[in-house]
Amino acid sequence: MKKIGIIGDRATVSGFIALGYTVFEAENTADAKEALLRLAEDEEYAIIFIVDRYARELEEEINKYSGRKAPAITVLPDALSREGELSFGMMRIKRNVERAVGADILFRD
Repeated sequence: MKKIGIIGDRATVSGFIALGYTVFEAENTADAKEALLRLAEDEEYAIIFIVDRYARELEEEINKYSGRKAPAITVLPDALSREGELSFGMMRIKRNVERAVGADILFRD
């Protein structure tokens, strides 16, 4: 069976242990990058979740894997994100929907 990995700060990722996911605590972007590259090359992982704060800094690395069938790399909001700000993950979804549909259908004033 394929695995699911979670990369992020302790406050955000610790709850995922109870769900059986493999958790990689990252204290900084360098730790997150190391975990991301290791998991992305490990064929056992089908899905990798990475918290918003680190995904924002690692967009280039994440984009390298976007054309591959696996692993699917998904951005999670983190416990430390600022309220009221459109998260990096939501910006990616917005951009992908605009590309697919040709218009912004998610965020209207």
